[in-house]
Amino acid sequence: MGGKKPHGVADARLAAVLDSIGDVYYVLDRDWRMVMFNTAAEAFFGLSRDRMLGLSLWEVYPNQDGSPFIALLKQAMDEGVGGQMTAPSRLRPGRVVTLKVTPLGDHGIGVAAEDVTDRLARERAIAESKERLDLAVGAHAIGIFDWHLSSGRTVWTGEMEEIFGLERGAFEGHTDHFRRRVLADDLARIEAETAAAVASGQGRVSYEFRIRREDGAVRWIEGAARFVFDPDGELVRVVGTNVDITDRKAAETHQRLLINELNHRVKNTLAIVQAVAFQSFRGAPRPSRDAFEGRLAALSAAHDVLTRQKWEAGEIGQIIAVATAPHHPGDGRLAMEGPALALEPKTAVALGLAVHELATNAVKYGALSTADGRVDVRWTADDGVLRLTWRETGGPLVKRPRQKGFGVRMLEQGLASELGGAVRVEFQPEGLVCAMEAPLARSAADQ
Repeated sequence: MGGKKPHGVADARLAAVLDSIGDVYYVLDRDWRMVMFNTAAEAFFGLSRDRMLGLSLWEVYPNQDGSPFIALLKQAMDEGVGGQMTAPSRLRPGRVVTLKVTPLGDHGIGVAAEDVTDRLARERAIAESKERLDLAVGAHAIGIFDWHLSSGRTVWTGEMEEIFGLERGAFEGHTDHFRRRVLADDLARIEAETAAAVASGQGRVSYEFRIRREDGAVRWIEGAARFVFDPDGELVRVVGTNVDITDRKAAETHQRLLINELNHRVKNTLAIVQAVAFQSFRGAPRPSRDAFEGRLAALSAAHDVLTRQKWEAGEIGQIIAVATAPHHPGDGRLAMEGPALALEPKTAVALGLAVHELATNAVKYGALSTADGRVDVRWTADDGVLRLTWRETGGPLVKRPRQKGFGVRMLEQGLASELGGAVRVEFQPEGLVCAMEAPLARSAADQ
């Protein structure tokens, strides 16, 4: 090793091996002189082997008698007791090294140094990431499981055990112990869903199921699982999460009851209004009564669509379909075309009433009053604005009325106000055209 022989500590083969390793390694004899110094040590100290061999340790580390590193070296040299320490490097600022000192008997001591700066940084990053994950999982009470198919062994986190009503550490550790806690009907379903997902090549599956806890309580669980396959494509692990959604399920049930009750009361109110109108219109012409009752029916139909959507939104195609259903010829003469849009309730009800009014007029006086007439309803949604056009063709020749009737006033004034937009009715000779513009709610505009 360099120009000097390692004083019997090791032969040339050992020296070659030490040169090949990546860690710093050097040997101090009983007089504290450098007698072996590998290539990694040259790079670490920034000095050549020829320069270092024969130097006293105190020339390399002057005035360091009180340092923990020197104490470690003296312990190994004087007492024959090795040891190690991790500390910031004095020679390389900003780096951290682990130093291992080994007694070599009469030959002195060996010192190995490993730069662990990057490893410690990775370990800190992993620890911080794990801490964040643990905090997030704990905050949301998310249970995590890891199921190994070959053995059936299953690992649960503490949150998972709490979801199932167990003390932490009490889960028995096998997938059978999970299965016995799931209600039989739900177990068959989620196992079938899992098998179907695997067979179709999906990477994950989501599901809802019920469990019976140790105290007898039945709880709703929402889960998601990801599949891990071996190189041959065989499923070997399933890793996933579970969350207790019992409170959410109860809230959804309560919401459905409230919506159903609301719809029931609205229908009763509409029925009362219809009865009052019938009595009020007893002496009025039949067309007036029919028009009013038709408008009430259109309002009720729009409410039905919204009820099915939990009063969150009404799909525009359904709103138009139910509004035109009583007047739809069913022979392709009334066509609809446009993107799927979820309209907020106020817009959905207003549009339903407007389309009913247009359809009623088309059947009585417009395109649908003849065998050759047709109606095209088209809409677009651009820049957050709904643009809908009702266009009639092939019907009787249209003449512009001398004054606007109730229906036209309702469309141009009432509907425009309800929609927060603009409505224009044109009596073109070839057929009536109604153009509507209304701002869309953000959720609908983004579809």
